[in-house]
Amino acid sequence: MSIRVGIVEDDRSGDTFTEAGASYMGFAPSALLASAIADRPRYGIAFCGDGSFMMNPQILIDGVEHGLRGMIVIFDNRRMAAITGLQLAQYGAGYRTSDRVAVDYVRLAAAVDGVRSVHGGWNAQDLQAALRAAHAHDGLSVVHVPVYCGPHELGGLGAWGEWNVGNWCDDVQRKWLEQDL
Repeated sequence: MSIRVGIVEDDRSGDTFTEAGASYMGFAPSALLASAIADRPRYGIAFCGDGSFMMNPQILIDGVEHGLRGMIVIFDNRRMAAITGLQLAQYGAGYRTSDRVAVDYVRLAAAVDGVRSVHGGWNAQDLQAALRAAHAHDGLSVVHVPVYCGPHELGGLGAWGEWNVGNWCDDVQRKWLEQDL
């Protein structure tokens, strides 16, 4: 598997889980948990944002309970970045999508007996070491990766589509009602 900023390329299907593309917040860790009860379980990696992870942190307890061997990589930009991106694209400003309360995801995950939690560091070498340490754990591991969120083009994947995010968007509603479903 190779990892680039925002892009995952699997060597084979079913090794990684994301929630990108359809805004299934909380899906990736839940899909990873499902791999623990598969007929032939194999090691998987769930990639999710901090906002998505907080939709279901119960996954840490359930993962240990069901003997999950896999990794959750939490990309922490201190906001609901997918929603922020849509708001910026449609309105030019974000509204109430950033977190004012800091969460220490390494300590949060470490609070669950049986979960190995690792900080991803601040450079490629630290991240590689964290991924190796997490992968070596015979159970569920969490890697916390702080990431940038901002106006620079490398600060996210962009936003596609038109959703009613924040205040109601008459243009999106009009297009929705014009559909012939």
